[in-house]
Amino acid sequence: MIMKAVILAGGQGMRLLPLTEETPKVLVEIGGKPFLYYLLNNVVKAGFDKIAIVVRFKKEKIKKFLKDYGFEVTLIEQKEHLGTADAIKSTEKFVGNENFVCIHGDNLFSVNDLKQMKIDDEHCYVAGLKHKNPEKYGVLVTDEKKFLVSMPEKPKKFVGDVINAGLYMFTPEIFGAVKKIDKSSRGEFEINDAIMLLAKEKKVKVKKLDDFWLDLGNKEDIVSIESFVREGKHR
Repeated sequence: MIMKAVILAGGQGMRLLPLTEETPKVLVEIGGKPFLYYLLNNVVKAGFDKIAIVVRFKKEKIKKFLKDYGFEVTLIEQKEHLGTADAIKSTEKFVGNENFVCIHGDNLFSVNDLKQMKIDDEHCYVAGLKHKNPEKYGVLVTDEKKFLVSMPEKPKKFVGDVINAGLYMFTPEIFGAVKKIDKSSRGEFEINDAIMLLAKEKKVKVKKLDDFWLDLGNKEDIVSIESFVREGKHR
């Protein structure tokens, strides 16, 4: 049974400035509480009892948040801004030889969908969501057996309508993959590159979400997420 969850929360969130000038992106307030509060609540309710958060920008504020709200979490510091794959690499000691679920900290998923990602087998899984505007996101292209074939980013031509929702189930093989990739054109180690290394070996499948995906990407998203939370749909 998968009991470990890793949340990536090292970023500042430049598209949310000035709200994130002195505050980590995951602590932007939604309905009177930090966004991370809702995510952690759902992660705990989904049955994960060993949780790590990768921090970097204003990490002391996340530490204070955890103390104030009573969450028992292991904090792992990402020393430099080197991308998502580097953030995941920093969790290897915490994860050990177990499968684990990995979540982008600016995304919110239902308790049910988080439970659905606890697939304890030999494959890695990327959560996918059917979207009416897939051209705005990374698209997950699969074969007939749901193995991941490619992940084109913001494709100009239609290749599918299932997008990458930023939720994963990884086997420990991901750590070997992240150590093999090079920096991308923007100077970061990208988790997508590591995933594709494993996908070429038929080690990655796509799991479609049943419920929802809320992305705290821009200031415009705050209003819609607050409405969602206020109506109690976020659990």
